[in-house]
This record gives sequence, C-alpha cells and structure tokens, in this order.
Amino acid sequence: MTRSLNARVNAIRQTRQEHAGCFVVVEGRDDRLFFEQFVDRQDCWVIVERGKQNVVDVVSILEADGFPGVVGVVDADFDHFEGIGQASDNIIVLETVDLEALLIRSTALDRVLVELGSVDKIAKFGASVREALLAAALPIGCLRLHSRRVGLSLTFQGLRYGRCIEVATLVLDVFRLIKEVENRTRRFDLPRDHLAREIDIIQESVKDRWLVCYGADMVEILALSLRSTLGTNSAQAVAPDVVRRYLRLAYQWPDLSGSQLGRDLRAWEARNATYRVWGNADPGERA
Repeated sequence: MTRSLNARVNAIRQTRQEHAGCFVVVEGRDDRLFFEQFVDRQDCWVIVERGKQNVVDVVSILEADGFPGVVGVVDADFDHFEGIGQASDNIIVLETVDLEALLIRSTALDRVLVELGSVDKIAKFGASVREALLAAALPIGCLRLHSRRVGLSLTFQGLRYGRCIEVATLVLDVFRLIKEVENRTRRFDLPRDHLAREIDIIQESVKDRWLVCYGADMVEILALSLRSTLGTNSAQAVAPDVVRRYLRLAYQWPDLSGSQLGRDLRAWEARNATYRVWGNADPGERA
C-alpha cells in the first residue's frame, strides 16, 4: 500500500468519528456531483477517489479491515463486454461504460435537447439523436478496446471530433478517426487498413452498444452537433463540460430508480440494513 493510499484510507476511518452513516466512494468530481443530487447527505457522504482502481483499492482495504458502511461505484469501461466480474459486493459497476453514457441513455438527453436544441433542426435531422450518437461513438469505442487488448497505448485525449465526423449527419469516418488518433498519439507507423479491419471485427461482435460506446465521446459529439446540426448555440454555450452539466442536472429520480445502478444500490442497502444511501426513502418514493 502506498503512503498516499494509506493516508486516504485512514482519512475515511477517522471520519467515522463524526459520521455514523455510509460512504459512497466514486471516481471523480462529476460522479460526486451526480450522487449528491440524490443522496441524503446526513445518511450518506460521497468520497472522491481519482480513478477506478483507487476506488477499488480503498474499498477493498476497508472491507478487509471489517470497516462497515462503504460502497464504491465505478465505471464499467469494457468490463461487461469482456466478461470481467467484480469480486466484492461492496463495488457496484455501472451498467454502461461510463457515467456520461448512463445520462445519455436516460430521458436526460431528451430534456437537454429541448433546452439546447432547435426544434426545426432536430426535425430536419430526421433520425434518433441517441441512435446517431451511439453509431458515431461505436467505432471510437472499438478502437479504444482494440488498443487496450493489444497494448497499443493509443491516445484519445484531446481528440478533435470535428475532424473525423461529418457534422451534418453525425456519421464518423473510420479512416479519419484513425488519422486523428495517430496525430494524438504521435504514432505515424500504425497500419490504418489493419486497424480499420479490427474495428469492423469488434463492431460485428457487439450486441449491446452501451457496453462499448463511451459517453465521454458521445458528449463531445453532442456538443459539436448543438452548434449547427441540432442547434444554434455558440461553442462556449455548449462546451462539453457545459453539456455534461446539463445532462447531469436533467437526470431525474425515475431515471435512477429504473436503472441497474439504482437497483444495485437498493440491494446494497438491503445487505447493509444499518446504512442508507437514499436516506428515509428510495428514489422512486422521492420522485
């Protein structure tokens, strides 16, 4: 155990002196803001760790020490698609790749389109926005997965989505995607035809796109589309962080109550009857 991890675990142990309720340990700030919309803050404190493995490590250590009332919530990434299970009952894995995908799959997307979109432009687009986002994000997710499987260490940070997506249709060009990832990674020796074939092979095996498509990619594509294809907003007004915030605030109790995340957390409460994530009522009752 590193010193920093030891310090973080001890901080939670010491906090027990002032908080008798449960702790939900999450990956980052956006996750905390999401949960704090719903939890009863007297009964449940949300603790931020930086990244999935840190959440798992902190919860595992506390669990091994017999420290009660701690549950971690982490992104699935490709775990469901790859058949990777979570050994601990105190770790809940999202049913989608990441939190943004959970938001986009819900009715939050519809509310955000009403708020930020143009009725005429959305009607002219003539297709399901949600389906279009999934279709555009799928090849990116497949390339991410291939990179992870074979250890290519491709860089997707700072991906310029406008360079590989036809904005009018939201259709992604796979070869332009590969070129953009090459530029991000500073790798110009990558076999483009081979990577395109690998993307196709993975796509053909996908039965549930929510297990492969990153919501982080879909938010970027949605933000891009709200500037022209689906809306008339300035780039600043629909920056990805702004769109992410709108989605988070548009997510409502019925969305959470009907999700696997909501069901898993209620099941955790049932196994840990002393502790309440939602306080005196569950999400459905407080809608």
